[in-house]
Amino acid sequence: MQCRFLLLVAVLFSLVSTAGADIADARAGMPKDPEARLVSALDLFSLGEVDGAIRELEPLVSGMPNYRLAHLVYGDLMAARAGAPLSLEASSGLPRALVNDLLSEARQRWRQSQFDVADKVPEQLLRFAANQAHAVFVDLARNRLFLFKNNAGEPELVADYYVSGGKNGTRKRVRGDRRTPLGVYFITERLPGEALPDKYGPMAFPVDYPNAWDKRNGRTGSGIWLHGVSSATYSRPPLDSDGCVALTNEQLIEVAPKLSIGTTPVIIGENLVWEERGSLVSRKAEIEAAIEQWRSDWESNDVEAYLAHYADDFIGSGMNKKQWSDYKRRVAAGKTFIGVELDDLGVLGYPDEQDMVAVTFSQDYRSNNFEARASKRQFWRKASDGHWRIVFEGRF
Repeated sequence: MQCRFLLLVAVLFSLVSTAGADIADARAGMPKDPEARLVSALDLFSLGEVDGAIRELEPLVSGMPNYRLAHLVYGDLMAARAGAPLSLEASSGLPRALVNDLLSEARQRWRQSQFDVADKVPEQLLRFAANQAHAVFVDLARNRLFLFKNNAGEPELVADYYVSGGKNGTRKRVRGDRRTPLGVYFITERLPGEALPDKYGPMAFPVDYPNAWDKRNGRTGSGIWLHGVSSATYSRPPLDSDGCVALTNEQLIEVAPKLSIGTTPVIIGENLVWEERGSLVSRKAEIEAAIEQWRSDWESNDVEAYLAHYADDFIGSGMNKKQWSDYKRRVAAGKTFIGVELDDLGVLGYPDEQDMVAVTFSQDYRSNNFEARASKRQFWRKASDGHWRIVFEGRF
């Protein structure tokens, strides 16, 4: 059939010819949320079932007037059925830039529909802290947010959603660059929708960008949020925010109850690698062993053994490695015993950094002359000699 929708399919889905009836059959029993209906319609069209594709989209175009992508595809399907050889831009009545944005959104949604993560986890999710009920992973190369829950210490994928990122891509550097940062962050508060402009949707969840690692690397800016979208639209193009991560309003409402202030990690990366669960065991054990040796050396009051766990370029509590070492030696001189216990230990790989992890824990410290409980965050990095060392340490 020669029609304008063939152009759309050719642009979006060069892989359709390899998908075939198996994909359509596998999706036949899937719950039909808006994204599933859109992808199902494209599957059906790829099999030449134009009428079936139109039936899939009819609930969207009748019930969701702000779902622009669904309306664009539906219009092309109707033209395909009529055999009208019209151009996509002219028939849609939309500016070419907007059409390109919609095509990009469709491409990303389609790509995710073929992404199988069964029995796999992102390599960054090494250890859930006991006090972390959920974790959020954002893969901006896929424009996808993955929500994991803590199932007795093991990560369990419970949902994933299409998201939009910064207009100028990733690796935020300076204020106003409209880029989304890459790193490990934590939810800091919940902002109610009634206090926000409409473009942010029903609520927003700021994260702690710039974190200590960002500041150390001279990155500036603020106001990186998880938020919704304007009531005038269902979703936004893949690159459309000022640096935040934007979900549809319906999906943000679904995710919101799972986000806890101070404890829910938000890991933002690109092209996150998913590994078989068993393949992460040795890496996790290696890092946990380094942390335990640090704790044990501190408790032994062998100050030089303890300081050997800190990198030469360590920064923490406003001190460099030399200042930290001098301070710790003075403190150790007055101790006759030290006890250190750690709980709620969490270990997360740091996106866009080679062999670095973010570690969080609650610490009970006691000695002959001082006792304290604190929540701490560290960044550990594997050195060229194969040893893991601390490059940052601070309270939160």
